[in-house]
Amino acid sequence: MFERTLQDLIRGLRAHKASSKAQEDAFIAEAMGEIREELRGKDMALKAEGVLKMCYLMMLYPIPPPPGFAFHVVEVMSSPRYHLKQLGYLAAPMAFSGDTEEVVLTVNGIKKDLMSPHIPLPPLPLTALPHLLSLSPSLSTTLHPDLLHLLTHSSPRIRKRAVLCLLPCWEAFPEGLREGFPRLRERLQDDDQGVVGATVGVVMELARRQGGKNYLPLAPELFGILTGSSNNWMLIKVVKLFAILTPLETRLVRKLLPPITSLISNTSAISLLYECVRTCIVGGMLDPDRAEGEALARVCVEKLGGYLRDEGGDQNLRYIALLAMVKIIPTHPQMVAEYQEEVMQSLDDPDVSIRMRALELVTSMVDRDNLQNIVDQLLTHLAPPESNTSDLPSAVASLTAIANQLSLTASKDPATLSTSVSLSPAYRLLLTQRLLSIIAHDTYVNVMDFEWVISVLVDVAYVSHVDIGTEVRRLVLDVVGRVRTIRSFAVGVLEKVIGDEDLRERGRDGTGEDGLIEAAVWVCGEYASELSSPLSAISSLLSPILHLSSPSLITLSLQAVAKVFAFYIAKVSSRWTAEQHEETKNLVASMKQGLKPFLTHSDIEVQERAVEICQLTSFVEADLAAHHTPPETATRNGGVEDIPELQGGFETEGEMDLVDPPYPKSLFLFQPLFTSHELNAVANKAQEAVRVPDGLDLDVDIVPGGGFDADLEIDEDEGEGSGAEKGVLDLGEGGGKGMEELRRVLREQEKRGKKKGKGRKMLGEIGSVEEREEKERRRAARKAKHKDDPYYLYDKREDDAADVDEIPIVQLDDAELGTEDVISTLTKSKSKTKSKKKATPPEFDRTGELPEGAAAAELNKRPPAPSRTASGLAGVDLINSNPVPTRGSSTRFEEYKVDENDQVEGEKGDETPMDQNEEADVPVSASQEIEVVKVKRKKKGEKKKKEKVLEG
Repeated sequence: MFERTLQDLIRGLRAHKASSKAQEDAFIAEAMGEIREELRGKDMALKAEGVLKMCYLMMLYPIPPPPGFAFHVVEVMSSPRYHLKQLGYLAAPMAFSGDTEEVVLTVNGIKKDLMSPHIPLPPLPLTALPHLLSLSPSLSTTLHPDLLHLLTHSSPRIRKRAVLCLLPCWEAFPEGLREGFPRLRERLQDDDQGVVGATVGVVMELARRQGGKNYLPLAPELFGILTGSSNNWMLIKVVKLFAILTPLETRLVRKLLPPITSLISNTSAISLLYECVRTCIVGGMLDPDRAEGEALARVCVEKLGGYLRDEGGDQNLRYIALLAMVKIIPTHPQMVAEYQEEVMQSLDDPDVSIRMRALELVTSMVDRDNLQNIVDQLLTHLAPPESNTSDLPSAVASLTAIANQLSLTASKDPATLSTSVSLSPAYRLLLTQRLLSIIAHDTYVNVMDFEWVISVLVDVAYVSHVDIGTEVRRLVLDVVGRVRTIRSFAVGVLEKVIGDEDLRERGRDGTGEDGLIEAAVWVCGEYASELSSPLSAISSLLSPILHLSSPSLITLSLQAVAKVFAFYIAKVSSRWTAEQHEETKNLVASMKQGLKPFLTHSDIEVQERAVEICQLTSFVEADLAAHHTPPETATRNGGVEDIPELQGGFETEGEMDLVDPPYPKSLFLFQPLFTSHELNAVANKAQEAVRVPDGLDLDVDIVPGGGFDADLEIDEDEGEGSGAEKGVLDLGEGGGKGMEELRRVLREQEKRGKKKGKGRKMLGEIGSVEEREEKERRRAARKAKHKDDPYYLYDKREDDAADVDEIPIVQLDDAELGTEDVISTLTKSKSKTKSKKKATPPEFDRTGELPEGAAAAELNKRPPAPSRTASGLAGVDLINSNPVPTRGSSTRFEEYKVDENDQVEGEKGDETPMDQNEEADVPVSASQEIEVVKVKRKKKGEKKKKEKVLEG
């Protein structure tokens, strides 16, 4: 009957798997041609077979469907035959996409099949609806009432599928949740456990996306399921729901404690146990402040610890136990610490997922007491296994071992698997990163010995064999910069690192050693005073294989050479002799020879550093060649060099300045270039703490007036011999009373300006006779005014005629006498307090340098997070009576508008009664009438569209 059935197509594809790619493509092209012919035919059975074969090819190969394939699927969906209709609904999710217009052709057919009285028919569209509803919001709006009607169907199978279809429907049509929430709540008490499980799953997804606020009213029904159901998967979903609801309603904690404690104690399902533990943690049931929190935490930890100690148990149980302990350790670290040995043993497990969880748990278990122990155990996983080189395996044994590893049926030793996992680069990288994060946690809060930290960082760089050089370099420089007391130890250790040629060769492979070498080079150069042998350090820095290193390492090495050389020549100047002169000349010559290969380096930074240092050493070399060291530096004082009282005691200061030092002055050319400022650790976000200076205005001249002061002060002694009064402006004479008053005001302003400039007015400074007479006149008028005022107090003594402005201002220089006593008292009290304190951890610069005036607390402030408006399904609020609108209208009924001609009919029209049961089920809003809004008529087309919407 058919040219090629689906079975024939599958056999043909399998037969062409062994053939060439061209033959397989030819067979597929031939099959596609047959499918197109079958889809164009009028035989519905043949067309359904073509749809089925096309779907099979689309699942196996990236083949686009032929044109019009969606329309042919619609035809098959509308077939009256059950098995053909089933094939149509099966192909619908693959045929329809977001831009497929044929979806609208399926609305009536889907509604007809959903409401069919035949029980086998409604499940067919319910199978394809989860995908179709997500494509078209209009389809969700249209089919939403039908899905709610199916929730009360007599068949549990149909009710369960209808519940599952509600979630994608409400995602596309969020307002439908208000109407469907009461119906959904009824399904939590359904007689069929499958329907209840589907409802719990939908509610959990809604609560996860919206938050649990809308679903707090469902707590009684959910609690009944928790205490009455024996289905572990349903209990897991209910416990997850309570984990969302408990933080919103604290009264649920007391209600949930008995059933959850019973589940933790009696259940054998580790997944359910994990969800119960997680709910206890999220809901605050394990809070130490609660009376029952400690006992519940003990039960949880003992239950989980039993799975860890069961060596022959299920690996899944160990994994879940470690995962749950990670959740418990923030609140009860002492209980989890009891199982430290079992957790450390899990690091040797062949299963890499268990190793990862154990590593995460170990990271959370670290404190000051067990830090060194845990880090040392983690280092053993990085160290290569010890092998006896004397007993080498034979060639036959090696080939047999390789064959066993490649064989799928060969039994693999757990120890061999564990070793192979430890040698995995991905695992070693993660282990190294966790180890370094343990040490640097919260700015080394758990570290008590920083010398141990330096040793561990060096060991990690040697044995990790992974690319963690950047992190090792950062930690080494950070520790040395913060802790001053370990710089001598660090320089001693890192001085040996820069002399290790094998480490340099391994560092070029990108396995992490290059970061340690860069840190060692910088530390040895910056703290050259701590070097045991500066000459050996210079030789190691200018290694013969330095040119093979990266440009960044070469740049650091050249800079470090200059720093060490600067310290060395400045140090030897104090004991300068002829032998030292020759030794320094040889050192400069060897340095120039070592710098020569980098003068023409391809990297511009390396070339610039090499040229600069070479030019400076050339200057020192020339000065050494021109300098002649005296044979004996002590002969100028008659051989009494060792007597400090006689050496140079009778020389004048000028004679001592004229005496040249016995060493070349160019020896101190390098040192000021590198020792001007001390490099300390910089606080995090220190750049953000730099404040803009107050009053900073870039538009104002930095030097007003071009640097010339416009207000030139007049010398106090100037004009004493003249007849004019000092400080009085020459404002002329005449002009009437107005001009005289103006002259008086200007003179007073001039005198006030001079008083401010001098800071005080001396007793001998007096104004003119006119000014004194004017002051006496104002004082007498003021006294006469307040003489009879009973509420005004004044001194009646006539001899008290001194003006307030005439009182001299005297600066008290002994005001700080009392402050010294206070400071000394505070110093004594502080010294007593310090003596009583206990020994503290090693002091180091935890915060780092900050700009002046910036506080560390200001850096921790975070800007408030921008508020986000919830939209879609997350914006539906079932609790508030006036919810925020998400899409469409804000009420259950759509608002519509009528014309002036239809206003009377609209006002007198009958109200549509609501279903009483539906009105009672809605818990959040009362029944609302249709709101009629009067508007002006605009267009006839708009009126027709509104009428069609109302009819629909």
